[in-house]
Amino acid sequence: MSDSFETLLQKSKQLFSSYFEFTLTQVFLPRTRITDACVYSLNAGGKRIRPIFAINSYFSSSSLPHTFSNEHLPVLNISFALECIHTYSLIHDDLPAMDNDDTRRGKPTNHIQFDETTAILAGDALNSLGFYLLSLLPKNDTNLVSDCIQILHKGAGFQGMILGQMEDIEAEKNPKPSDDPAENEKILSSIHTKKTGALIEASFLLGNRLRADYKERESTIESYAKEIGLLFQITDDILDVEGNKSNLGKTPGKDAKSGKLTYPSLYGLDKAKLLRDQTVSNAVSIANELALEDQLFFIGLPKYIAERKN
Repeated sequence: MSDSFETLLQKSKQLFSSYFEFTLTQVFLPRTRITDACVYSLNAGGKRIRPIFAINSYFSSSSLPHTFSNEHLPVLNISFALECIHTYSLIHDDLPAMDNDDTRRGKPTNHIQFDETTAILAGDALNSLGFYLLSLLPKNDTNLVSDCIQILHKGAGFQGMILGQMEDIEAEKNPKPSDDPAENEKILSSIHTKKTGALIEASFLLGNRLRADYKERESTIESYAKEIGLLFQITDDILDVEGNKSNLGKTPGKDAKSGKLTYPSLYGLDKAKLLRDQTVSNAVSIANELALEDQLFFIGLPKYIAERKN
């Protein structure tokens, strides 16, 4: 991984973090048990990867600013919305009725820190806040708000992340639903294209939608985002086998214990790693289709994801 990519990654994370920390003190007022629960999970130390995707899909590598100003509010509001949606999904995913996790990012999960009812309502609040933030986008482009709402809904709603979660739960009850390996591959791909990939895809597309040249780039960005979503999930599945609690911030080995359909469980660990490496190659190939000023982040990202430890 080049130093230039690492610098760009940290720069975009700092840009979002400065806005995030400022906005966090303004949005969740008056403070109540519900807002405290929202802030608790938003502040639990996430990688902010979806906001980073949106930011770098909007800015070229050379134009990424160090600090935010009013002209950057549209992409930063989109980034905050994505973090709200992602955080809500984690709160609900950790609940006893779902994955039943006690820790997230090395801290007690929301329902452990507060209680199950508060966690459900905090997730609901963050979900609605995410869509509200899109209503603040500029009105000079008459289709911008409606386009962004549709992109986020497709990624986060019953066509995307929610459906993927439902399919994942159903597959957990029957880890190998079919005797046909090709059918099981199709089921696994469907789960993760939606559960993990759909919101990642929305992150790239939302950042891109703010650009004047969004239509020319949209197809390439969408293809690239699909590969990144797949890569993210394959890497997650491998980490659940090889990772440790200290690095992951959550309990490893839960997928195997619960009988989840994963890439290592379906293909074996070695073949899952080969698939990961091929997906890195696919993503880099697509990134090379972008303009030179946009390639630095997009070429460096796949290797970064494949090599991550948490």
